[in-house]
Amino acid sequence: MQGDAAAASAVGELRRALPLTPGAPALVEVRVDSGAGLPPEGYTLTAGDGRVTIVGADPAGAFYGAQTLIALAEVPCSEHVACVPESDVRDWPDLPLRGTIEGFYGTPWTHADRMDHLRFSARHKLNAYVYAPKDDPFHRERWREPYPEEELARLAELVAEAAARHVRFVFALSPGLSMVYSDPAERAALRAKAEQVWQAGVREYALLFDDIPPELSHVPDREAYGTAEGASASAHAAVCRDFAEHFLAPHGADRPLTMVPTDYAGTARTAYRDRLAAELPADVLVWWTGSDVVVGTISAYDMTAAAASYGHRVALWDNFPVNDFDFSRVFLGPLVGRATDLDEVPLEGITANPMVEAAASRIALTTVADYAWHLAAYDPARSHERAIRLLPGAAELLPLVEACSAWPPGDDQSPALTALCAAALEGGPYEVLRAELVRLAELPTGVPGPIAAELARWVSAARDMGAAGLAALDLLTGAGTLAAAEEALARAETHEANVLRKVIPPFARQVLERVTA
Repeated sequence: MQGDAAAASAVGELRRALPLTPGAPALVEVRVDSGAGLPPEGYTLTAGDGRVTIVGADPAGAFYGAQTLIALAEVPCSEHVACVPESDVRDWPDLPLRGTIEGFYGTPWTHADRMDHLRFSARHKLNAYVYAPKDDPFHRERWREPYPEEELARLAELVAEAAARHVRFVFALSPGLSMVYSDPAERAALRAKAEQVWQAGVREYALLFDDIPPELSHVPDREAYGTAEGASASAHAAVCRDFAEHFLAPHGADRPLTMVPTDYAGTARTAYRDRLAAELPADVLVWWTGSDVVVGTISAYDMTAAAASYGHRVALWDNFPVNDFDFSRVFLGPLVGRATDLDEVPLEGITANPMVEAAASRIALTTVADYAWHLAAYDPARSHERAIRLLPGAAELLPLVEACSAWPPGDDQSPALTALCAAALEGGPYEVLRAELVRLAELPTGVPGPIAAELARWVSAARDMGAAGLAALDLLTGAGTLAAAEEALARAETHEANVLRKVIPPFARQVLERVTA
């Protein structure tokens, strides 16, 4: 295996992933060639005549070429431990920003979760991770306070891991709950906090002003920026400008600031957005969540209108597959409803906000990665199948994954199962419904791996829901008893974890009402 210094991380990744014999002839060459005519992060991969050559437009491109080679080598081969089919790949991403933002409410991910997530991100060519857990006190409520040394050391380890895997580590602070924006001492405190993590290796920052009152809370701020509608935008723009001019610029930061406005959803112009457009530094990237906070569809028109309303480049903070609005549910389906024809659309990229369940989130996040890399080629069903195949434990729990795949959250939890239940109430057929309920009732327990461990509560709920559906179906067809159906339904409804709660219990109740009428 050969490679120049700039491609060292790609070579290292290949050595870790492929069963290569030390001292064997060099069959894989990796190099970086900025003159190869490739867009940023692009690569070519040529395989044939017993040799593989990867050429990256930059080190990240070479690294992503290595990821593709690893994926090709993982396809089962009957003759060798690993083999690569003849290939001639020329590939690059459609969106410059492709990542995740740990921005949910609830128990933050553990350090081990984050380290695993960075490795997952690299494997799927996601190039950004934003550190913004709402319930990290030093991120939000106690933003002025420096991180304790132990926490700072963990942040430094995350930054180093991200850099090694070509993942941008973006450190976010959310000072809006208490900051006096006009106070120079408060701005200095913000810079001091940023300096602490700069020393730990952070090089990219975001300031978040989401989920705070729209009006200015402090008298000095009202005196400085006024009390008219949208005045808080002037305060937020001033803080961003101060941070850019007095922290990022003196430090020689390569990337500009990103911010989340208080008015972060919808597409219409507002007084807040008009002020932000006029006063926020031109190079600041603005995060936006779509037409609402959690949405089913986001069109190219929505993206274009949002960018126009802010007067800045926008990135999509996609609240998918986040579950902090309902911890009883998990969302294990593919990304759907996102526009793919984005030519001339001023969208920088997408950062998906995952669930509290870090490992289980990877099912959905795999599809986000596929979407962001090749928009026009994105097929939600095919991407979902790939995610289930790649992630250990997902295939074994396929009936649960299917039962928790609906998006947006308000949609029917399982249109197919709802239709089967309705058909059964009309006289059948019953066989397909019975087979689906058996799959749920017989979900395996004790499946190894972090995905199964995180989903254990939902597995238990799904098994009991399947049993309740079967007991109701038996009663409907004359093969069961009223007592058994009532007992099974009661047991299914004891679970806090929500699996098909709006599908199977309504079916069972209709059966009970029919039998007891």
